[in-house]
Amino acid sequence: MLEVLFVGTGDAFGSGGRRNSAILVRERGRTVLLDCGPTTLLGLRELGVDPLDIDAIAISHFHGDHAAGIPFLLLDYVYGNRREKPLDVIGPEGIRERIQSMNEVYGYTAEGERGYGLRFDTFNAGSTIEVAGFQVTPAVAHHQPHTKPHMLRVETDDRALVFSGDTGWMDELPRIVADVNLFITECTMVEEGFEYHLSHERLAAERSKFGCNRILLTHMGPDVLANLDRVEFETATDGLSVKL
Repeated sequence: MLEVLFVGTGDAFGSGGRRNSAILVRERGRTVLLDCGPTTLLGLRELGVDPLDIDAIAISHFHGDHAAGIPFLLLDYVYGNRREKPLDVIGPEGIRERIQSMNEVYGYTAEGERGYGLRFDTFNAGSTIEVAGFQVTPAVAHHQPHTKPHMLRVETDDRALVFSGDTGWMDELPRIVADVNLFITECTMVEEGFEYHLSHERLAAERSKFGCNRILLTHMGPDVLANLDRVEFETATDGLSVKL
């Protein structure tokens, strides 16, 4: 059984008091973290999750609310919960350099004291990479190009999900998520108005095109949160656990 634990379901501004993007996917003692926003370590603590349980991190794109929590996690592995087993970090081209740059900017240069193997790997759209026993296949998302945006498909032997990361509408989106058990999609706005994020209006209009088993909304902005009674989809909350 695959468990999906929503550590953070908020937007970049913490709308509604929600934490930034972070989703744990767990199965049979292995764990991959999808995105690692700056509030991730706090969220893990509040949910009673040992950060040492994370075997790998997959970053959808380089916006801070999706990736800027990694330096805090790495710092915890040196001074808080001493880590010994290796950690894999996968992401778009430049993932190693981006994380190293963040560490330097934050002043967290504790690499000499790290007692575990930290491995970076770059993924490419359409090519599957195996990490922590999961198969992760990225697909290009429609978001600000300089962030190198991707959606992430995560598969085990008999379960599959897609996490949208940040993306606006693409005509091929229903095809990308057609066969999965769960589509976790951002829904930043109620109405259309910004091409690089999805709206509830567009998702509802296109709903008949989606063949996936289940859709859960995340990364909801303030207008969506203020109108949850009008939302036609299931919505994720911080701490929600879903079994597939």
